[in-house]
Amino acid sequence: MSILENKISVEQRFAKRKKTEYHVFSSEVEDASLIEKWVGITQPENVLIDPETYRFLRNKRIEWKFDNDNSLVAVEIKDQGDQGEVKDE
Repeated sequence: MSILENKISVEQRFAKRKKTEYHVFSSEVEDASLIEKWVGITQPENVLIDPETYRFLRNKRIEWKFDNDNSLVAVEIKDQGDQGEVKDE
């Protein structure tokens, strides 16, 4: 298991597109205004993520981590072994 911290400044961790509110996440940049094109994720949470971070996380089993203010602070990357133990019977 490993954890990637959200580098986006606290003031920029929420965005609204049309009527949908998104969390904003990047493990690469601190200033959200520097990203020209975001990748939108809608399951299980609405998250806008920069393309580089998305490429790194793609096809990995992840879990978003939030603080007490419901701000996205990190993503936990689950190891293959974290998927649950299979027992032979």
